[in-house]
Amino acid sequence: MLDLTKLARQMQGISKHLSQEAEAARRRVEIAQGLMRRAGDRQDIMIEQLADYQDRLIFAAAEPIEPLNTQIALKTAPVAHTVVSADGSQISPSHHEIAYCYLLNISRVIIHYGQSRYPLLDSLPEVIYRPEDLYASRQWGIGTEEWMGYKRTAAESIMLSELGQVAVSGQDADVPVLAMTDGSLIYWFLEQIPAKARDEILLPVLAAWEQMRQARVPVMGYISASRSGEALNFLRLQACCYESPDCLTHCEDDRMQPPLS
Repeated sequence: MLDLTKLARQMQGISKHLSQEAEAARRRVEIAQGLMRRAGDRQDIMIEQLADYQDRLIFAAAEPIEPLNTQIALKTAPVAHTVVSADGSQISPSHHEIAYCYLLNISRVIIHYGQSRYPLLDSLPEVIYRPEDLYASRQWGIGTEEWMGYKRTAAESIMLSELGQVAVSGQDADVPVLAMTDGSLIYWFLEQIPAKARDEILLPVLAAWEQMRQARVPVMGYISASRSGEALNFLRLQACCYESPDCLTHCEDDRMQPPLS
């Protein structure tokens, strides 16, 4: 039986903890804003530092291709346009089930704005159960569950390409089509796996993107509450307390991050 009295005392502790975390988050935002302002005045110097010390950094940092304070006003979308999207989910394999397998489920979305046409909203599930598919990644030292996530990424891009081509072929040429995908378009997570395994995932993705390019369907990655730090890591060059951001010399032994000051 659940003891609600004991639970209530713990909930009070959670409330206090959340308040402390909110204050800490506010402080982190203030520090980041200060770094952003100072980095704007030193952007050219920081880009040179990034180029000079790229192989000495212990973190991946993105290089800005425009001023950090750039703000672009977006034009209003045309009345008639089409958006396609694909996103995936999975059910991991379990030795406790009757059959050892995993499931990939890829959603399909086509929404026609300003065209009085029915949308496409469904998903296509696939069960992977053959041993040659379940254990193929072990030749590269990659576990089944990790490989399942990589395969889902490739399946999402392939599905997005198919949807883009379907949308283009089924409507007037002057109605633009936009493909939206969940997450970044840069797959940093593939960088650490063997080349042959990476080709198994990345080549189908690149082929799908090429098909969309030929169909003149732009692809946009939508990121909300991003957990990727490549853009933020550029500000670590501003936060570095040393004259040169040589991590392998100054910070390699203890992996300490430069203080945010």
